[in-house]
Amino acid sequence: MTTFLDRLVDAVLYCRVEDGETRRLATRAIADTIGVAAPGFFEPVTRNVVSAYAGSAATAWSGEDCESLEAAVLINAVAAHALDFDDVYLESLAHASAVVVPAIASEPPNARDPDDVIAAFCSGLIAGHAVGRRLGQGHYNKGWHGTGTVGAFAAAAAVGRLLNITPDQMKAAFALCASMSGGLRINFGTQAKPVHAGFAAVAGWRAVRLARAGVSGAPDVFARNGYFDLYRGADGVEMPADDAFVAHPDRVSVKLYPCCYAAHRLIGVALDARARLGAGFAHGDELRLTATVPAGSIEVLKYDRPTTALEAKFSGPFNMAVAMLDGVPTLQSYSLANLKRGDILSVMNRLTIVEDAAEPSGGNIEFGEVVLKVSGSGGSEHRVERSAIPGSPADPPAREALRQKLRACLKDFEHQARKPFPAIDHLVRLGADGWI
Repeated sequence: MTTFLDRLVDAVLYCRVEDGETRRLATRAIADTIGVAAPGFFEPVTRNVVSAYAGSAATAWSGEDCESLEAAVLINAVAAHALDFDDVYLESLAHASAVVVPAIASEPPNARDPDDVIAAFCSGLIAGHAVGRRLGQGHYNKGWHGTGTVGAFAAAAAVGRLLNITPDQMKAAFALCASMSGGLRINFGTQAKPVHAGFAAVAGWRAVRLARAGVSGAPDVFARNGYFDLYRGADGVEMPADDAFVAHPDRVSVKLYPCCYAAHRLIGVALDARARLGAGFAHGDELRLTATVPAGSIEVLKYDRPTTALEAKFSGPFNMAVAMLDGVPTLQSYSLANLKRGDILSVMNRLTIVEDAAEPSGGNIEFGEVVLKVSGSGGSEHRVERSAIPGSPADPPAREALRQKLRACLKDFEHQARKPFPAIDHLVRLGADGWI
C-alpha cells in the first residue's frame, strides 16, 4: 500500500522543472522573496535577530556577518517575512516562499546549480501543498500559524531535494522537522510572527542535515497517532488528489501591499472606490462607509484601533482608510505618524466592517466578495464590490507592478545601507533578475 509519506517523498525528491512557465513563475517567487527581504533587514525584529546571532562564519543576504550558515538561514527568513510583504501560497496555509527560499539560497550564489535550486523551490511548494491539504483549513482555524508549522516541511523538502538525499533520509527529515513544527496565530502583530518563518526555515534545514548524518526518526511520522492526528482540522483530506503532489507556482499570490494578506481585498475594494468616485471621496464628516465581508474571512485582522506599526498591518479599518486617502499602501504607510493622522482616524471612525453571517467563509480569506457602501448625507449611496484579491491567481499582478514593488524595496535598502543589496547576485545567478 502506497502511503501519503511514500507519495510525498517520491514527489519532492524527483521533482523536475521542465517547462518554461513553471520556471518563470518559480523565479518570480524567488525574486519577490529576496526583494522584500531587502528592506526587511532594517526592521527592529531583524536587527534583534542579527544581534543575537553575531559572528563571522557566514553572511546574510544583507552582507552582514553571522555565526553560522544556520544563522544566515534564520536571519534571511525573518527579513523576508518582517514586513509582511512576501507572497502567500494558500494551498499550503503558509507564506511558503519566505521559508523555502532562505533555506535553499542562503549559501554563496555559486554554491549550487541554478536548476537544482529552482527544482528545490518547487519541491518545497509540493510539500507545502500536500501537507496543507492533509491538515485542512481547520488547522489554521485552531490557531496554528501555517508558516511555522507547514513551512517546516516545505523547507525540509526543498533542502532534501537540493542536497539529493535518499528516500529514507527524507523520511527521517520529515520525522525530525515534525518535532520542530510550531507557530501560533496569537503572535500576529508582534515580532514573533516573522520569527516563525525563521524557525520553520531552520527546522527544515536542520532536519535534513541531521537525517543526512544518520539521525533517525519515526518510519512514518504521518501514520496513526502521528503528526496529522495531533495537528489536523476536521476538513483535512486523508489522501490528497494527485494535483497536491505537483508544483503550482501559478497559484502563489503575490502581495502588492506590505500587510496581512487578509486585508488585501479590503484594500482592493477601497482602491476601486477611490478610482470610481475620485481621490477625495472619503472626506466629509457626514459620509458613512460600510464594508460587508464573508463571516470569518478577516478574523486575523484583530486590531480595530492599532497602536503600533506592526498592529497596523493587521487592521482592516486602518488599511482601508490609508487606501481611500493615499492610494496604494507603501512601506511608508505603516508609521507611527500615520496612526495619529487626523484624516485617517476620521475615516476609521466613519467606517464599519460587518461580517455577513449568511456567507460563512470557514476561514477562507478568498471566499465570496467584499461590498463597500458609501453613503452621503443627502441620501446618495454608491456600492462597490470585489471578489478577487489583488495579486492572487484570480487577479494576477502585472509584471510592471511587481517590478515597481521590488525596485522600491531595493531602493529602500540602498538608501538605508548606502550600498546596493548584495543578494542581487543570487537573482542574477538564478535568472530571476528579469523581475526587477
